[in-house]
Amino acid sequence: MKKYLLVTSLSLQEYFVYRLNFILWRVRVVVSILISYFLWSTVYQNTKVIFGYGQSQMLTYILLTIFINGIVLSTQTSRVAEEINRGSLSNFLVRPIDYFSYNLSRDMADKIVNTFFSVFEFIILLLILNPPVVLQTNMYLLLLFALTAILASILYFEISMLLSFIGFWSHETWAPRFLFFIIVAFLAGNYFPLDIVPSPIFKILEMLPFTYLVFFPLKIYLGKVSTFFIIKGIITTGIWIVLLYPIMKWVWIRGLKTYTAVGQ
Repeated sequence: MKKYLLVTSLSLQEYFVYRLNFILWRVRVVVSILISYFLWSTVYQNTKVIFGYGQSQMLTYILLTIFINGIVLSTQTSRVAEEINRGSLSNFLVRPIDYFSYNLSRDMADKIVNTFFSVFEFIILLLILNPPVVLQTNMYLLLLFALTAILASILYFEISMLLSFIGFWSHETWAPRFLFFIIVAFLAGNYFPLDIVPSPIFKILEMLPFTYLVFFPLKIYLGKVSTFFIIKGIITTGIWIVLLYPIMKWVWIRGLKTYTAVGQ
């Protein structure tokens, strides 16, 4: 356990070395949030309710994506593909560590830093924009929000690791990951609540794992949920986590059989 805590600590220190990269990433996140915020602010100028969401609910949803992204979608798993392609994965295979736990530890550092700055940025945006927001005071919903965010983080880790394993069969991993990130941002509900789409489409989205990364936790925070919706969502998230774990391990084992460690 201590060695993985050390990995988290060392990963945290890396952010102080490569500060510019991190700053540019946070700027991109804030700019993306502001674009969505001003778009929806304009839409609500002539109406009070759209798709069942009032202005305060929609703007709260959009602004909170900056926070949920820090918890759920921040990850260091892109480095897995790089380590496979460079052959440096061999350095980890010969050490007495579990590679998945190692990457979870790196992810933990990434989430700590991104979540800290997302809270700071969220407060700054509230002070500057002074938007009408929903302040959730129901402790039951807040606990469920925290629980579903943690489950979403685990789910996204598995999805992202599977994507990184492309490196076992291809040296081109940046383009698939970039395209994947764009698709996930849309399907996860980064730009709008997913339940504003037509019902048949939403029913399909509910069967996909991406719905439970951003939309589901934020929907719970807003409080526009039934007990059935919550239970169904948590069970579905759990099912995806359980299903993807053996798939992730299977792809990992298959990938190691093709791994050649060129240049090492």
